[in-house]
Amino acid sequence: MNCDEFGDGLENDCVINREKDPVNSKVFGVNRRSNFSRKEKGNDARLNGKNSNYQKKNNDRKNGYVSSMFRNNPEVQLPIAILNKQVDIQASNKNKNSLFSTSMYKDLTDLHAHMVANLEQTLGVTKLTTVQSQTIPVLQSGKDAMVQSETGSGKTFAYAVPLIESLHKIRPKLSRTDGLRALIILPTRELALQTYENFIKLLKPYTWIVPGMFTGGEKRKSEKARMRKGITILIGTPGRLLDHAQNTKSISFKSLQWLIIDEADRMLDLGYEKDITSILSIVDEHRDESVPRQTALLSATLSEGVQRLAGLSLKDPVYIDASSIGNTDSECMAIPDSLLQYYVLAPPKLRLVTLSGVLLQKLQKGQISSKTLVFMATQDMVDFYTELLTTVLTCLTMFKLHGNMTQVERMEVFKSFKAANHGVLFCTDVASRGLDLPLVDRIIQYNAPITTTDYVHRVGRTARVGQKGEATLFLTPHEAMFIAKLQDHSILASELKMDKCLTSILTMEFEGEHVKTAEMAANILQSRFETAVLEQDRLHELGCNAFKSWVRSYASYPKSSREVFNFKDCHLGHYAKSFAIRDAPRIIGGIGKPKKDPRMKNQRKIPKADSGALFKKRKSDKAISASEFDSGMKAKKRKMN
Repeated sequence: MNCDEFGDGLENDCVINREKDPVNSKVFGVNRRSNFSRKEKGNDARLNGKNSNYQKKNNDRKNGYVSSMFRNNPEVQLPIAILNKQVDIQASNKNKNSLFSTSMYKDLTDLHAHMVANLEQTLGVTKLTTVQSQTIPVLQSGKDAMVQSETGSGKTFAYAVPLIESLHKIRPKLSRTDGLRALIILPTRELALQTYENFIKLLKPYTWIVPGMFTGGEKRKSEKARMRKGITILIGTPGRLLDHAQNTKSISFKSLQWLIIDEADRMLDLGYEKDITSILSIVDEHRDESVPRQTALLSATLSEGVQRLAGLSLKDPVYIDASSIGNTDSECMAIPDSLLQYYVLAPPKLRLVTLSGVLLQKLQKGQISSKTLVFMATQDMVDFYTELLTTVLTCLTMFKLHGNMTQVERMEVFKSFKAANHGVLFCTDVASRGLDLPLVDRIIQYNAPITTTDYVHRVGRTARVGQKGEATLFLTPHEAMFIAKLQDHSILASELKMDKCLTSILTMEFEGEHVKTAEMAANILQSRFETAVLEQDRLHELGCNAFKSWVRSYASYPKSSREVFNFKDCHLGHYAKSFAIRDAPRIIGGIGKPKKDPRMKNQRKIPKADSGALFKKRKSDKAISASEFDSGMKAKKRKMN
């Protein structure tokens, strides 16, 4: 089957009149443009002399857009075995304990009254979570701790409260000149900033204790100046901390009393094991042995690497497992009870309009103060979808965040989205660990994660510390077995029907068009997406880059995940439509593109030569053909007698 320029490789006969197509809708914000674009015109020139059937199809497209979104899609049906297992998981989930314990901060006798009052008045925190109720007493007793708990359970306060309590009780009071007393290592800049802001709030009653933050993206000169001035609690990422530990003379670990390694599993995933090991060796080398050091390692999962890291940093630790409270199944992953989980089975051609419908649902319900995180597989996809949906869905405020942005850009986006009342943040897995963004009530995974662990970390960005939240997972029909993978870890998600998502598009106003069905509304919206890509060179380039990056990403999935995510099951033409690209996959920037034009296969390739013979003998040919036993001396000419 040959793939046409619309990228779906199918016969299409559902035509929408371009004259009536409200491309300049006030709601979606796409202005009317001239007839299709350079892509259509280029294809017309290329197709001169083709067969009459293809010419007829091309002429039809001049008068209207041909769509096949709802035809020839794979069957959307969940296996019966998955449906039967849902009942068993529902019964087992009833025995799960609550995230919060019955203890209150005011009940902890070792906490100072100023700390309790600050928690209640400044942060609105009165009740201990399960991980806090178990960890705080252990750390206050002076023991090392290895803590495992689900994301969003309040692990930061579990170590921050006892750390601050121990430092503010030191007499005489600490000052800046007393040097570094606590070191906190975190995997990402955003998480470091968030933790730094939490410490500023917790230290409000104790102004003589000074926190500081060292992360990449800032000049080392300014960080050195702050260190010379004096920092009591230093928060930073492994790379920058190691740089300062090796090269900054003003930083001293002689009086270090606390070492915290947070999100340890994430740091190992990012390849920071060597950096952390080097930091630990430098700390041990320069620390005064008479000063006792207390260490805490916190992680959502306990992999072999995390346990190896714990062996290097902890001394006779107390193991605290707050994730398995009330559940003896070792394969069970803890998910907050207040999180509602859904999945959408959408064919590749309908993924983009289905995503639009899900994003518009909250707006139609009148929930103006709503924040959504949309996880994408690659950075190029984040760039493209942010700009595409900003162009077409002008009623939504879009943000983007990924690791290739500069430090200034990432911090600006993080702060802007955190301060906004509503918005949609497109991001990669850089935002999947540790971040606590307020009012995020929904997580959308447009590209499914490879493992269930990644799934848990992503959905953990909402329903944090007892708040309500939703998580929606997008799957194609051939990826439906991922639901079974989640069920193997006692994670239960309900199906969100694709038709219900598309109905959200139907209720929007379409200027100059009477839309009767969700199918018609979806076709019109898809047409606007594709028209925007066709008529804007930047969008077309971003779309092609995004499609290529998705292909590379999906094709590189490990062999262990190919039972669910098999690249051979992907119809690239259908997926191209989810990127609003009408070009065939083989001409999208070299995806399957032949190395040379097939029409030139019988012609001899002529090298670029200035003049003279077609093939000139190089001067170096003689040297190349010389024997390895040759002396290299010029041969003497023999005299002819």
